[in-house]
Amino acid sequence: MKVGIVGTGNMGSKYVNKFDTLGLDAVLIDLDAKRLSEFPDKFSKYTDLDEALKKEDIKSLFIATDPRSHIPLARKALERGINVMIEKPPSMKPSELEEAIEFAKKNEAVLAVSEIELKSNIVRNFDVQNDIEEIEAYRLNLGRGYINPFYDLAWHDLYIMNYLFGDFRLKSVKDRGDIFDIHGETQSGEFFLQVAWSHDFLRREWILKNRNEETKLNFAEDKIIYPDGTVKEKDNMDKLELMISEFLTNPAFESAYRALNILKEFNKFSI
Repeated sequence: MKVGIVGTGNMGSKYVNKFDTLGLDAVLIDLDAKRLSEFPDKFSKYTDLDEALKKEDIKSLFIATDPRSHIPLARKALERGINVMIEKPPSMKPSELEEAIEFAKKNEAVLAVSEIELKSNIVRNFDVQNDIEEIEAYRLNLGRGYINPFYDLAWHDLYIMNYLFGDFRLKSVKDRGDIFDIHGETQSGEFFLQVAWSHDFLRREWILKNRNEETKLNFAEDKIIYPDGTVKEKDNMDKLELMISEFLTNPAFESAYRALNILKEFNKFSI
């Protein structure tokens, strides 16, 4: 199968490596010709998406560029009936994503949004508990991304909450510069989420509380620590490979609808 990747920077290069592992015929598209030259010549390379779509029989396209360019790039492929997966956040406005979903349907294509953490050991193996009363979550990064950590880092935790516990509602968002404090609620109970760029230490952890017990989900090490001390260690499954393979074999809109719900909640706040 021939697949394309637009944007071969940090995340895009990871897609390229997984395409190679999965034995896929990959087409690389990036405005930066110098960056493209760093990849082996076995890959077809283009600095223009329109040219690549015209010359190559691409069946599925992945987009890992600046979030503000995601939808305009995706529409170029969707209008040709090509399934597209875009990195998060898919856009900055819910209306833009909503229109893109309808555009995809009109052209008999699928638009999906990356939800790589759903393929983690934690999420795949976690036994959802109905009596969770509170979630305390942290995603504190050492580095930086394209945009503020509310739109970038919090995204992961919110689609996981939506997937595991159903619809959620954001109640407050406090911007403290590179640190954001977020309060909300799921169908299971209240949650607090703190996200940050350029933090002093790395922390990616959820603490699930009910009665006097705590279950810890360590996303940094991809393991579950149950109240009795039992640990579900990381398995040997690669989450990016799993996500790519599932999209190629069974493309679906569910991730796009979750993303739309997140954007609608984000839209309540001026960040």
